[in-house]
Amino acid sequence: LKPLEARKAKWGYVFLLPWLVLFCVFYAYPLVYGIAVSFTDFTLNQMKPVGFANYVAIFQDYAFWRSLRAMLCYAALIIPLQVFLPLLMANVLRPHGSKFNTLTKMLAYLPGVTCSVALILSWKFILDPNMGVINGILKTLGMEKVSLFTSPTTAIPVLSLMIVLGGLGANLIIYCAALGAIPNDYYEAAMLDGASRRHQFWRITIPLLNPTIIYVLITSTIGALQIFVIPKLMTAGGPNYSTSTLLMLIYDTAFSGNQFGYASALGVILFVLTGIIAIIQFRVTRRDTVEY
Repeated sequence: LKPLEARKAKWGYVFLLPWLVLFCVFYAYPLVYGIAVSFTDFTLNQMKPVGFANYVAIFQDYAFWRSLRAMLCYAALIIPLQVFLPLLMANVLRPHGSKFNTLTKMLAYLPGVTCSVALILSWKFILDPNMGVINGILKTLGMEKVSLFTSPTTAIPVLSLMIVLGGLGANLIIYCAALGAIPNDYYEAAMLDGASRRHQFWRITIPLLNPTIIYVLITSTIGALQIFVIPKLMTAGGPNYSTSTLLMLIYDTAFSGNQFGYASALGVILFVLTGIIAIIQFRVTRRDTVEY
């Protein structure tokens, strides 16, 4: 490097140093320690090496397979909605004025900054099988009560919808910012050529937003594989682990079952699974971007 570039690089590392220290203390060290703990029988009373026994037990654990299945069902519903629903909303908002856009984004983002517990209590008030608003209306109409959380067929879609609505605003803001960076000349030229709104969306908006869509896809995938709060407080993983997730199983195993080694092994499996899916998405989307 030239002397000036070397001085700039030196100061760059100086400014990065606080973040690197925090990363090593709160992320890198816990990750390495957790992997080491996963090979032990670690409880509050003892810590002894057990090799791969935790991993062998996990793949024979009924709760693990049920939680994994439920987690993948959540992801299959949540990811498409979190990626494409805010994209469609941002495309609808694009021609409107800034005041209307700001108000809409503020309302959509409001659940994201509201206390999750308060939102879940509101949902429970609406969906409770005995005292909920919906069942109260059904009772008034002379219809039978509906319990949405006694079966995974209804519980997982309802919980997925709650999760999507809670995180809708953040992705909407990202898409709106990316759409604002697209020159309006492209759309005006397309209109002069007789292109409809649908053709403009598929031929202009989607290709130019491809990097943003990839970013939202990967972050939504990681988030969908690590959902915890809403299923934990709404159903606690029941009935029979049918609405549980791996993160909920990790929490219950560690803090309710006092099996920290087993929980660490579950965490390592979740980490590896998330990493594999993210790498596949990076590979596929990068190839699509290059071909485009």
